[in-house]
Amino acid sequence: MIDFEEPRRRPPYETMVPLINVVFLLLIFFLLAGTMEPSAPVDVNLPAGQISDKNARLPAEIYIEKDGFIWLDKNMVPPELSGLLVRDYLQKQGTDRVAIKADRDAPAEFLLVLMEGLRQAGVKQVTLETSQAQ
Repeated sequence: MIDFEEPRRRPPYETMVPLINVVFLLLIFFLLAGTMEPSAPVDVNLPAGQISDKNARLPAEIYIEKDGFIWLDKNMVPPELSGLLVRDYLQKQGTDRVAIKADRDAPAEFLLVLMEGLRQAGVKQVTLETSQAQ
């Protein structure tokens, strides 16, 4: 008589549903736990400084890139036209307070030209934003 081996049993089919559930829950956790802020229109490297008031937000934000171009909201302004255009922008915003986020590699002349334009526009308060020193 021939002795046939019994066929090997296959392992039970493993489902991916528990793994998908865990990944989905992790995704939800990281979305809820992360901080969400609106992204800046340009990427500038802020110089280091001290924290004064973290919750104070000024209504008008002006960005200066390291090549000297100025951004008002999402509009780029060449440095030589900054005074006039910033004045018009601030009048439209209805504010006399400005926060400037200048790249640490930006030449100081561009900041000085902008500050002069802000002074002529009647700006009462200018804040230069920095990143926290580590």
